[in-house]
Amino acid sequence: MNSFKKLGNFSYARKPSHKRIKYYKWKEYGFKTALESMRKILNKNNQEFFLACGTLLGCIRNNSFIPHDQDIDIGIFANNFNSKIKDIILHSGEFTLTHELGKLEDSYEVSFFHKQTKVSIDIFLFYPLQKHYYYCASFYGLCNKKPGGFCRWKYPITTLKPTIFYNKVYLIPANAEEHLTMAYGSNWKTPIKFGYLRGLEGLYRNLMD
Repeated sequence: MNSFKKLGNFSYARKPSHKRIKYYKWKEYGFKTALESMRKILNKNNQEFFLACGTLLGCIRNNSFIPHDQDIDIGIFANNFNSKIKDIILHSGEFTLTHELGKLEDSYEVSFFHKQTKVSIDIFLFYPLQKHYYYCASFYGLCNKKPGGFCRWKYPITTLKPTIFYNKVYLIPANAEEHLTMAYGSNWKTPIKFGYLRGLEGLYRNLMD
């Protein structure tokens, strides 16, 4: 059984080296700063958003970003999406565009690069299915062979609620534990280090088709 240790706001399965601790603290500061910059822009322009995917997992499980995460994930309900928000974010001068994938009507994803911290933020649109269920799309790997050229990931979201994350108010799914169980399985509280492409091999549990 792993013995998890707490250093700063990050949790680790084993005590990292001094050099690694310094790196994690720097990385955590960068993620926090980038997310706060995006939060300020979206809130100023009345664009509702919520913590999603790995960022939500870190918020609920660790009360921090996941140490090995490569980017920040946020979600926006498709029917609440301001189609001008991409240009608003770019015109802020704080971000550059990394990529823009899919179509607004069924599979949109857009990614930004925070100039100050060099942290990437992915924005996923969540499209309604039946009551309290949504899906978002992702690309690359096996997803390129799926119908339409993207994967669909199913999530239960009853409503959104506020939470405190790094001393700021963010929205998250009110049924976050159910949401994470569907995405990562019943053992989502146990940290497992993997990236997106490895997750496509079966570690993500909510692939629709």
